[in-house]
Amino acid sequence: MRSACFEWKQALITLMALLVIAPFSAVAQTPTPPAKSSPAAPKPVNGQLPKIWHSEATKHDFRVEVTKDLFHAEWVNVPPSAAKQGASIRTDCRRAGDKWVGSSNVKMLFAIPGAPAGKDIKLCSLTVRFEVDSVSAEKITGHSEALHSFDVNTCRVQETKWGDFTWIPKK
Repeated sequence: MRSACFEWKQALITLMALLVIAPFSAVAQTPTPPAKSSPAAPKPVNGQLPKIWHSEATKHDFRVEVTKDLFHAEWVNVPPSAAKQGASIRTDCRRAGDKWVGSSNVKMLFAIPGAPAGKDIKLCSLTVRFEVDSVSAEKITGHSEALHSFDVNTCRVQETKWGDFTWIPKK
């Protein structure tokens, strides 16, 4: 049960820090205005950027590819036991003005409260909105919806709130 509790907390922190939903939400939500980015900041192409980025909030590492019009990120340090069960995060965004707007496909393990051992973990799949405000060689910043209320038994998001994130190059 201790392992399940740890995975549940890790999954909840991950989703709260990075993402959450659009298609499952009955009410369309408007994101908070993004932080102003420096208009003089260059927009590097993928060859000028580090390949692996780290989220201190979630401890996840992401392989990032950026082109003029596309932003793609994939979770690369998935714990082996979670990977065997299908856990993953894939993010795809398209350029929209000065930022990238898109979604993440998230497959995460959640602990089921009160379930018997061996049946206390559930893989939930979510599609979530994700926006990248700025990309430089030093950091990637953006915002996404974060879980505020989640029903693990049905894998349904009940309420979300927008939250900011920052990724830094993996050292």
